[in-house]
Amino acid sequence: MRGVLLRELLDSMLPPGTRVVGGGSGLDREVTWATLLRTIPARTAIQRGDLLLFSVDLLSMREPPLSFSVLLELALEREAAGLAVIGPVPEPWGPLADEAGLPLLALPEGTSLADLANQIARFITARREALYEIERELQRRFQQAALAGEGLPAILRALAEVTGKSAWMEDAQGAPWPDLPSPPQSSPGQAERRAWLRRLPLREEAEPPVALFGPDAEGRVCLAGAVLLDRRPIGVVCLLSPSPKITERDRFAVAQATAACALVLLRERSLWSAEARVRGEFLAQVLRGELPEAEARRRARILNEPLEEPMAVAVFRAPDAEENAERLAEAIRRLTARFPRCRIQPMAEGVAFVFPPPGGEADLEAVVEGLRVELARALGLSRLAAGVGGVYAGPAGLSRSFREAVQSLQMVEALLGGDRALAYQRLDVYRLLYPLRESEALEEFYNQTLGPLERYDLEHRAELIPTLEAFFACDGNLQRTAERLFLHRNSLAYRLRRIQEITGMDLRRWEDCFRLQLALKIRPILRRSHERPGSGSDPRAGGGP
Repeated sequence: MRGVLLRELLDSMLPPGTRVVGGGSGLDREVTWATLLRTIPARTAIQRGDLLLFSVDLLSMREPPLSFSVLLELALEREAAGLAVIGPVPEPWGPLADEAGLPLLALPEGTSLADLANQIARFITARREALYEIERELQRRFQQAALAGEGLPAILRALAEVTGKSAWMEDAQGAPWPDLPSPPQSSPGQAERRAWLRRLPLREEAEPPVALFGPDAEGRVCLAGAVLLDRRPIGVVCLLSPSPKITERDRFAVAQATAACALVLLRERSLWSAEARVRGEFLAQVLRGELPEAEARRRARILNEPLEEPMAVAVFRAPDAEENAERLAEAIRRLTARFPRCRIQPMAEGVAFVFPPPGGEADLEAVVEGLRVELARALGLSRLAAGVGGVYAGPAGLSRSFREAVQSLQMVEALLGGDRALAYQRLDVYRLLYPLRESEALEEFYNQTLGPLERYDLEHRAELIPTLEAFFACDGNLQRTAERLFLHRNSLAYRLRRIQEITGMDLRRWEDCFRLQLALKIRPILRRSHERPGSGSDPRAGGGP
């Protein structure tokens, strides 16, 4: 039920000489009716939005007398809009009303409370009828814009036309809504709008919540309506006024434009959901290689899916993968609008991102790493892993790229700390070794080759394995190895002799060097396979990719 702001009643129709005794901060409360208190009523007699009219004598007429603080508490409990009293107002009442934030008005002597209640009721009724006509006119205007098929741009154009003010739309994080007119470079209360959206209760609203933000240093204000889908705010429709003056027509216009935007988005989501479900199921089957080649190509032609183009697949996975999957998929959709013809599909293995490589196949890992960093920042994730497959065409190629991306992702989580992107082409020998991480033969080979050296390091707190890694990293160059390890050449020579004595291998023989290097590659795989994913240290310490 619509009413009138108490401030407007005070300015336009309450008797001259009416004073605000206390609670002035609540003058923007909405008055929906006037209730004359002849006796102290039961709680149900006071309704939300009532302006309570009474005389000072009323409280003393009770036996025992009723205190003003009790009446004030009752009014707050029933969400009354304010109190208007006739008679000498005791001095303590004003501070009590200030503390409660509930307006207390002192009416001039000689005011008939019964006549005033009737006048207020007639005024609100007349205003309600006038506003209803305005609302119906605006509702028709915005519904036509919503149903015309032009979508959100048509609604925002209509809002700007009917108000004569700048209109735009933001998402729940305050970013401009994609493919819509850009907002002003700065607008009043942007941070406050985000906080307001977070505070909105998850309940059905008769109409979209609308709030005023500002004024800023230039005197501008922003009127914002929350766009709700499934009772959750997903964005705001904003109207910028160059002055603090906002009319009821502006408020209705923002509310109706917001409702129309929600209607458009709901319809688009329904259509998208049905299509996305079909396309998503098809893409998931292609990525897993579940469809015969001919059948996959036939369905791709029907769905107009560009399977014949060269594509790459990246797979993203965050900690608590199931809980974060939908948030991650939605964030990828929003951040990858710059990629034409890309596809996002949540899978059991992670969220798959299928995309044509920008500028050919150059540095896919860098492209995905940039996206990964943006995603982690946007979602506030402490870690986010990504694997990148190669670029291939056709259904079989997409399935291959997906398998490569998943294997790279597993390597990132198991060996590299779980917070980076890694391309399959950089896995090198790990492509062969990682799938064998549970193999007894792999562990046996490692124990025979590097096992004695590892035990020696543990028992003597030596650094022979890191010395061997540095030796191979420097291509066997003694001078560079010594400099890398900050050792004298004699100390390095002593360590290398001990390595050869303990392992029984000769670092001058190519075959022995190959066996030791292979064991160093195996070492992080065996070490990490018994630990939880994402707990790996610096990959350089274990010969990682």
